[in-house]
Amino acid sequence: MSISPDHAQLRVFPFLCRVDSAYDLLPYTQQSNEIDMNQLYIDGVFRTISIKEGLLPVKVTPFYERKIKEEVEALGNHQGPLHRVSFPTQDRISLRAPNEVKDFVDDRSNACGRSNRTSAVRKYASRVLFLTTSKCFGNCQYCFRSAALNESVDVDTRTEQDADLRHLIEYLHSQPDVTEVILSGGDPLILPASQLSAIIEGIRSVSSVKSIRIHTRAIVYEPRAFTAEKIDLLTQHKLRLTFHIVHPYEICEEVSDKIAELRQHKLRLYNQFPLLRNTNDHHAVLYRLLEKLDEMGVRNLSIFIPDPIYYSAAFRVRLSRIWRISDRLNFISPSWINSTRFVFDSPRGKVRREHYSRTNDDTDVAIFMRDGDQISFPDFPVALDVPGRIEFMLWKESRPS
Repeated sequence: MSISPDHAQLRVFPFLCRVDSAYDLLPYTQQSNEIDMNQLYIDGVFRTISIKEGLLPVKVTPFYERKIKEEVEALGNHQGPLHRVSFPTQDRISLRAPNEVKDFVDDRSNACGRSNRTSAVRKYASRVLFLTTSKCFGNCQYCFRSAALNESVDVDTRTEQDADLRHLIEYLHSQPDVTEVILSGGDPLILPASQLSAIIEGIRSVSSVKSIRIHTRAIVYEPRAFTAEKIDLLTQHKLRLTFHIVHPYEICEEVSDKIAELRQHKLRLYNQFPLLRNTNDHHAVLYRLLEKLDEMGVRNLSIFIPDPIYYSAAFRVRLSRIWRISDRLNFISPSWINSTRFVFDSPRGKVRREHYSRTNDDTDVAIFMRDGDQISFPDFPVALDVPGRIEFMLWKESRPS
């Protein structure tokens, strides 16, 4: 049976999450070995925590899950990078760090959308972020927008979305300094082509807006979401596409073929991703990913330092080790690989390494100065920062240097 990419079947685990009637549910494949029983226990614990704490439920596409199954079979455990992206692990549930907060970036403080809605965010004078939907093809365990997305899911109706768009267009007409709109979410590619077209054409009606950018993980979760109709729409309006590819093993033949198709339509392609402990926190993993992106004609913009939010400790990396990874990557790679920037997001926008000022030794809070503003960033404790095992993160190849 063929599956419409706009309504692709998702493996949404019924004991972990709210059922979305727009998608068919597939039963969880239970395997009889002890490793899988341990994972089932972790999944059950995570279900309880996610409901209580407002975390996103487990949601995986069959396309992505096939890669996870291959990884689990090869490693004989659930410690591989793609599994950690999609499924909870013991440290995701139990590990805590000091000074964690519910929402570090606090988009609400920069909201310019309708009252009581965070559909539009303006951190920069020339740029507005428009959150088109709270839904994604898959829910990433490391998601740093989970609090806002989970709060929006019950009111994320087409009526509300249309009202948000009307308000955005009115706002853009009143703010000629805004020259770029970034479409994010959720994932804009999960929207029907007709709705995506209405959003893009509405924004294009504002003459002061020169650029529209879409941020998406559809390229690795469901490449078929890039239908001919949507590609034509993106091409017609000369949109920029920014992927969120976090690991080289997310790039398979289907993904690379779809990227090649997008390039044939002269679309400008970019990438950005977070640095995640036990997933890609090694210069060799970053090199492999950035090299693959470059070979496909995708320019990487930023590598993000994870936010210090609740239940993020399993993915966080201490700043000093991030700088060492960055330095090593710079040393071993050519400029088209290492020209990417390491940043963290904040209510004041992106903050870079060169903005670092000092660390309060008593609180282990790093102080950054940017444009005269002091920005505090709780560092990840050195005792908890156990590096990822390279033999797991790059299990398909021999141990890299």
